[in-house]
Amino acid sequence: MKNRFLNISKLALAILVLCTQANADSFLVQDQQGLPLKNVVLEFTVNSASTSLVSGPKTLIMDQVDKLFKPDVLVIHQGDFVDFPNSDNIRHHVYSFSSVNPFELKLYSGRPEAPLQFNNAGVAVLGCNIHDSMVGYIYIATSKYVLMTDEQGLATLDNTVKYESVNVWHASALTSIKNITYDDITKKANDNALFVIDLVVQSPEPRNTFQSIFNQNGE
Repeated sequence: MKNRFLNISKLALAILVLCTQANADSFLVQDQQGLPLKNVVLEFTVNSASTSLVSGPKTLIMDQVDKLFKPDVLVIHQGDFVDFPNSDNIRHHVYSFSSVNPFELKLYSGRPEAPLQFNNAGVAVLGCNIHDSMVGYIYIATSKYVLMTDEQGLATLDNTVKYESVNVWHASALTSIKNITYDDITKKANDNALFVIDLVVQSPEPRNTFQSIFNQNGE
């Protein structure tokens, strides 16, 4: 009876996996060496503009921990707010020169007075005026269909979403935002039925500064 139960459980798990795969488009993003890339943002343009709109702004968190921005990359939508708590026991001076939303939060500890709203689509590069090696990114999306790859370079989109193209962004990519059409993506499926996206990236220096990253991204 126990073995029969285990066999049924395995079968149910296999069916679940197959159903999940059948109802999703899976993407693998890799660099020029064929290595997976994490923290790649995939923003999908859908067939109907009205279905891609995001309703109601949210407030998301970009923390500062151990002299690092946490997370490294924060994905939000146009109109969302971002709170910048300082969880370190030292003060930070957070700022961005990026044209999508230049701002400055002068030397502070704890929490700033109020979250900041980001109304323009694009990428904001963040720095700290006190600790120049602190670099973070906020990706402001227009479409509600936006994903970010995991440690294995993978991301999954429900296949009920009918998209025309995808904008691909990575902090180290030589092209700031790469647009790929649906037809071009579907032509590049590998043996595991993953849609493969190739990016040319440059290896970051061990201690990149905000200024070098900002210039690299052309902001």
